[in-house]
Amino acid sequence: MTSFSTDSNPRRMNRVMTVGSRGNDVRALQDALRAAGQDPGTTDGIYGRRTATAVRNLQQQRGLEVDGVAGRRTQGSLKLNTDSFEAGPATAPEAVRNGTNAQKLQYAMRRARELGLTITSTTGGRHAPNSYHYRGRAVDVAGSPSVMRQFYREMSQLRPTELFHDPMGGMKHGRNIGAIGGHGRHVHVAF
Repeated sequence: MTSFSTDSNPRRMNRVMTVGSRGNDVRALQDALRAAGQDPGTTDGIYGRRTATAVRNLQQQRGLEVDGVAGRRTQGSLKLNTDSFEAGPATAPEAVRNGTNAQKLQYAMRRARELGLTITSTTGGRHAPNSYHYRGRAVDVAGSPSVMRQFYREMSQLRPTELFHDPMGGMKHGRNIGAIGGHGRHVHVAF
């Protein structure tokens, strides 16, 4: 994402930041890194090599994926507000919407990772009481409530066989069936 944060609250993060990013959100990130004992260089709102090194050091220290990119998890570990996080398009590409079920499932898993969600189940078989995953067709993801709601809305565009998240409801074969229980802390999607 190339847009700059224009939010008047510099502590509110709303995008993935990497080398080349600029703006008030980068300033807030640099200040938060410094408060966490890292050295991002001058607080200038420019995500340069020194800021990237500070992010990598923080990620390693906190057991996060070490990539030098300040995404949802890195920002969250710094207690920066990520509730309104923007991580990409809200509409799946046409090729995915009209693709095979396998393509849709791969897209769902990739999109979950982009949004900073954790994939909690993909293996098939029984993984919870009264719950069954068809091998290679279903995935459960978990994370912040607002991001799970966004993921649910995006996945509903792909005509899934099943889509459940109790706060949002449920879909089976394209029909709204309402919440079925057991999906309050994760989103289940199957194709």
